[in-house]
Amino acid sequence: MQYRSFFINLNNKSCYVIGGGKQAAQISKSLLEDQALVTVWNEDFSNELINLSKEYPRQLNLLQAEFTLEVAEHYCSARVKPFIVITVLSDPEANQAICEICQNNNVLSYYPGNSSSEVLITENSSIEPLELAVIAKGYPELSRNLQKKLDKIIENDWLPAIRSYVAYAESEETSQMDEAEKRIFFRRLASELIKSNGDFEQALSEAKVYYNNLQEKDDLLLELADERSLMD
Repeated sequence: MQYRSFFINLNNKSCYVIGGGKQAAQISKSLLEDQALVTVWNEDFSNELINLSKEYPRQLNLLQAEFTLEVAEHYCSARVKPFIVITVLSDPEANQAICEICQNNNVLSYYPGNSSSEVLITENSSIEPLELAVIAKGYPELSRNLQKKLDKIIENDWLPAIRSYVAYAESEETSQMDEAEKRIFFRRLASELIKSNGDFEQALSEAKVYYNNLQEKDDLLLELADERSLMD
């Protein structure tokens, strides 16, 4: 299955978690911390979930009922649907059946630990100005360890250069460029930043030489024309 990565702001999004154990509690806690509105369905709940309901009384709703396939069909086909259904029941067949109902009704579904889940979710790292995430499909522990490794590489080797790139993009020096000019210049600057292994000053120098050469040869007009056609 092919996937496309994207990041979502879960603030006030309706998220269903099906199951009442520790894994359901861990997932619910993560969603609640992201300001989601969480409904947990199960016939009984772990102490962790009960404690979460006290901590997040306005965001978390515990529904003590079985989330049958009929219930799944009813809620997923309703006019107001959940944004996503995350199912962590102990019965793999029930999890898969619920996911299929969701998909048939255009509701996102996530079955943790299943490498063919419609949606894959992992804990991402927010390292301003970056959002970073790595997923080893079906292997959450490997995902977490790879994430930690990536975070260290970024923080130790690349973060100063990335922040310098962003600061320069927002500086007075570049404010005179129009949007097409900025796209041309900063695309080159990004390329030079990678080639220089994070040496921002070297990358900036090379990008300016490239841009000045375009201006001197009148090639900038052709580049701008191409860039603006993409923006239209």
